[in-house]
Amino acid sequence: MEEITLKTIATQLGISISTVSRALRNHPDIKDSTKQAVFELAEQLEYEPNQLAFQLLNRRSNTIGVVVPKITYSLYAQAIPGMVDVSERYGYQLLICQTDDSYEKEVRQVQSLLSSRVSGIILSVSASTTQFDHLRKIQSKNVPLVLFNRDCEEINCSKVTIDNHKAAFEAVTVLIRQGRKRIAYLGGPTDLQISQKRLEGYQQALKEGGFSPDDALINMVSLEKEAMLATLNAVLDSPEKPDAILAYSDQIAQWALVMAKRKGIRIPEELAIIGFYNEPTNELLDPPLSSVSQPAFEMGVRAVELIFSELTNSRAAFERVVLESKLIVRGSI
Repeated sequence: MEEITLKTIATQLGISISTVSRALRNHPDIKDSTKQAVFELAEQLEYEPNQLAFQLLNRRSNTIGVVVPKITYSLYAQAIPGMVDVSERYGYQLLICQTDDSYEKEVRQVQSLLSSRVSGIILSVSASTTQFDHLRKIQSKNVPLVLFNRDCEEINCSKVTIDNHKAAFEAVTVLIRQGRKRIAYLGGPTDLQISQKRLEGYQQALKEGGFSPDDALINMVSLEKEAMLATLNAVLDSPEKPDAILAYSDQIAQWALVMAKRKGIRIPEELAIIGFYNEPTNELLDPPLSSVSQPAFEMGVRAVELIFSELTNSRAAFERVVLESKLIVRGSI
């Protein structure tokens, strides 16, 4: 069988060898479209960037790859220090990648991490990830994989999450006990399992509270700002507007609170609002935003511990760690 080299890929794509090399290293000077074409062909040809260094083929670095949607999201900003805390104790470092909620970037970054011979990968799927062959490839290489926060049922591996169904159920139950009658759910991207789990918890709480879920009160909200604001405007301007909102994230909830106040809607007298993730900025709002808090630092700690469990015992069973969330009540309800 012919050896697959950088020249093979360059010839088939009609580009230079140096461009292929830089694309595989995710160099910022290479266009995303070129990177995608290179990675797809490399995957198709089963090209291994390190195959010329034969003596290193079975050697991995003391590095753990971490792939998250946005490093600036509060949960990830708090989880990563937990990962660092544990990994450094084992003499390992983290290589952190950000997908910007792009499936294509997620695939490229996974390939880049595998090429870098990381010892394990911790990943939170992007909002647009609906195919999972890149995650299966991680496992086919016998590289430990742990999903955290945003997971998926399609992949059997160790996972660290909260019980999103339970968290939403408990938040809506609090609103019902306050006497709220028209509780809206502003969900996240429909492809995200955690958004669906929160929707199911919301619906169950309504049913157990004696209410029939109203489709008019359920809106799946884009994470893109302009589309998000358009949806919030429609909800808040509705003739039969809600008297309470459970939002998929604090970002959505914060905008809902600000826009409601601009429209003269009194918080919490006319509209109660609860978000998710307990962003530090919630306390700066007027009134401060109530939110479901997740143990992000512990989530990071447990994710790395699961990686080392598999590294030290190749026969270790996959674990699903479900951490407790807590509703932080502030002035918005």
